Amino acid sequence: MTRRLVFLALCFVAGLAPATAVTAKESNSGITIRTEQYPRPPYSEAKYFIYEKAGTTVCAKLQVCNKYDECQSSYRRGSYKAATGRKTGEPYGTSLAVPIAPSELGKHVCLVRYKLVGTR
Repeated sequence: MTRRLVFLALCFVAGLAPATAVTAKESNSGITIRTEQYPRPPYSEAKYFIYEKAGTTVCAKLQVCNKYDECQSSYRRGSYKAATGRKTGEPYGTSLAVPIAPSELGKHVCLVRYKLVGTR
């Protein structure tokens, strides 16, 4: 019992408990975001921000950064993967889909650009 309390206290201090509570509360927007990362030669990285609604990709942001952290972004409606990413194969890094809070939807350029905010 004492170990469990210590673990929960450490999680709360680390910020893990509030994030879990907020994620469950914010899931009513129906739009999630996840990422995939691919290497780009030389010393660069491509990161896809994939927006999904009801399991379907609604738009994607491609961010390519060089070794100096200088980045360029592009946006596409629907599912998208650049030719370089398709040649690479499987991503070397991914994240799980996370719900976006309704109050935060307007901050995502991809959703605003293609007028996907407020659609049900």
